[in-house]
Amino acid sequence: MQKLKNLSISLLTCLLLLSLVLGSGSIIMAEKESKETKAPAEEALSEEELEARRELLASEEAEELREKFLALADEVEVTEDEVIFQDNTTEEGVEHRIKRGIDRVAILYGSYTTLWYEAGGQATAVIGGDNVKLYEKVIGRDITQDEGVEVVAEANSGQTWDVERIIANQPELIICSQAMSGYSTISGPAEAAGIEVLCLSYDTFEDYLKWFKVFSHLAGEPELFEEVALEVLDEVILTILACPEEEGPNVAILFASPRDFTLNTKATSIGAMVLDLKAHNVVDDWDNPDGAKRLPINLEMLFTINPEKILLQTHTSEDKCREVIEENFGDNAVWQELDAVKNEELYILDTNLFHRKPNSRFAEAYKQLAQILYPQVDFGADFDAEDK
Repeated sequence: MQKLKNLSISLLTCLLLLSLVLGSGSIIMAEKESKETKAPAEEALSEEELEARRELLASEEAEELREKFLALADEVEVTEDEVIFQDNTTEEGVEHRIKRGIDRVAILYGSYTTLWYEAGGQATAVIGGDNVKLYEKVIGRDITQDEGVEVVAEANSGQTWDVERIIANQPELIICSQAMSGYSTISGPAEAAGIEVLCLSYDTFEDYLKWFKVFSHLAGEPELFEEVALEVLDEVILTILACPEEEGPNVAILFASPRDFTLNTKATSIGAMVLDLKAHNVVDDWDNPDGAKRLPINLEMLFTINPEKILLQTHTSEDKCREVIEENFGDNAVWQELDAVKNEELYILDTNLFHRKPNSRFAEAYKQLAQILYPQVDFGADFDAEDK
């Protein structure tokens, strides 16, 4: 029976791969003014391919993945009037009970603003400055120019904020991050003013699903959780199921900065994705008792590991990342002897998918990463080998 089951899954997977190629359309931003979303291009699939897709999504393997990815979202309780959930201010989290359909929201972290709008919300106060480019790229416009939106600061760092200006906006809810002194700066003054503060941490796909559920219900657009987030979940599941059954390649995920390199662990978004896609992240074998997101590495250590593929994550441009590599390692004999370098298995990852929060583009990120890990399989990813 097990052989028959595996054969059935393999046949379905073959059809799935075709459906991934033909139906690789991504889901667009869902805004309050327009609830239209783009589902996969199912009209391009034959009835046989659609049936294979449905069977795979109903399989035991798919259900296990769905349960894993929705574990955090399933902890969120939604009543007729409230959304009840834990935040990230402490290891245990602090419970919030916030009314649904909240009107005045200040969001003090750029990437959380894009998720709020994707989930159907609108803000009354946001951060401007460099975040404007992010809003234009992800939301599709400069929301700081929208009527009723006030720019209350020019940077995500809490140390630069005019707290009185934020409080004067009179939000009912402030959404911020613990990073960059955000929560520590605003929590005290907001509490004194009777304003609720939601501090969140968002790294993995599981986090995305949780906070999309919270945000869409707070914004009064709960249907978007199913129309957008759960559609993304289906695409991610299909990509994982299309990966080869055997263990994937050994991978090192380097975070490149102008000063040094560190290795991403499974506690990061990209590290978790590599694990989901059945590849082996070499740093996960290291001693990491504190669960650090990144661990330091030097060239000699990298040579000892000698991974099959090197993925380069950067917060700068791809061109700048190439410059850093060239300046630090261009003529280095040890670097040139790495298998990944000799075999041209060095990849600079798309900053918008693998450094910033991809949100509804998580499906695209998983496909692109799967294409890098398993080039023998066509996942239908929009990835150019010249980007190596």
